[in-house]
Amino acid sequence: MKISFVAPSIRPHLWANLYNSLQNNKLAWEVIFVGPTPPISELPKNVRWIKTNVKPSQCTHIGFMEAQGEYISLTADDAIYFTPNHKGAADNMIAFIDSSIPSLPENGKNYMFGFRMFEDSYCVESSQTHYLVQNTTGITSPLLFPFFVTLKETYLKMNGYDNRFVCGQAENDFQLRVAQRIGSSANTLCPLAMVWANHDEGHANVSKFREYHAKETEILKRCWLDDNGRYQISSREGHQPYVNDGSLLLSSQGDKGEWI
Repeated sequence: MKISFVAPSIRPHLWANLYNSLQNNKLAWEVIFVGPTPPISELPKNVRWIKTNVKPSQCTHIGFMEAQGEYISLTADDAIYFTPNHKGAADNMIAFIDSSIPSLPENGKNYMFGFRMFEDSYCVESSQTHYLVQNTTGITSPLLFPFFVTLKETYLKMNGYDNRFVCGQAENDFQLRVAQRIGSSANTLCPLAMVWANHDEGHANVSKFREYHAKETEILKRCWLDDNGRYQISSREGHQPYVNDGSLLLSSQGDKGEWI
């Protein structure tokens, strides 16, 4: 298996659209949905649903731990993948990574790579972190990819997500930790692999993403900004990892939260 796409999800009526947008890829891929809501139809062989009632960010962690792919990628149930050259988005992404690695440092294979993201009608090439990372003086943090791709080996090496995050920002904290410990490049956004997501409608209607976002952004800031609001690559301390035991599917670890 080359790449595993992982989505925490409570909206199985959207799963077919995501799956169909990936079907033109030639490499081996899978999609893993993790959450409390079962599928509404029989799933293809390369799509799995893992049942659990734990918080969304823990669902993502579970999916990454269960992934069979060499690479893992964060996705969402409202994602639609596309390219400008009629090739598969995953095919283009892996080809881009393979072509980029020779020009990166020795550990560049463990860097974060990203799909270009279109949210509603505008293009977002970093996450909800412009205010967090773009300093007028000092260090500017790396791009943070909403739909990132990295080796599963990297996820395991970093000991996964931090369990303080309930819904969002765990992915941004993870990417910043990769940059801190392994490194990053300004040239790892794939120009020919794209994803469109209608997040605004979904978050407003059926999840508590907006409710948790402000609190979790504050956690992210405390981890990575100094007292003057400037990014400090060496400031992150106290990672709180998930315990990968029999309770991982049964109860939320760290800060608690609900889907809806």
